[in-house]
Amino acid sequence: MVITIPGGRVVATMHEVMVKLEENRLTLQTQTDDISLLGAPCMLIANGGTVNWSISLGSEENLNAVSEATGVAIKR
Repeated sequence: MVITIPGGRVVATMHEVMVKLEENRLTLQTQTDDISLLGAPCMLIANGGTVNWSISLGSEENLNAVSEATGVAIKR
């Protein structure tokens, strides 16, 4: 599933998440086992092994879409 966020887009599947940031031509990638979703600031957080980054998804709608695509529950 492709989800448009401020500054780029998120490509999310049951196995991995890629965040493509348009302005910087930067791609962040991680497995779904290494992500968590926070509801209050609508954040996608990747933390596992050598992966450590976070990004704002911009809206509750985007957060729910990533949760549905990956099967990862939102922490509220």
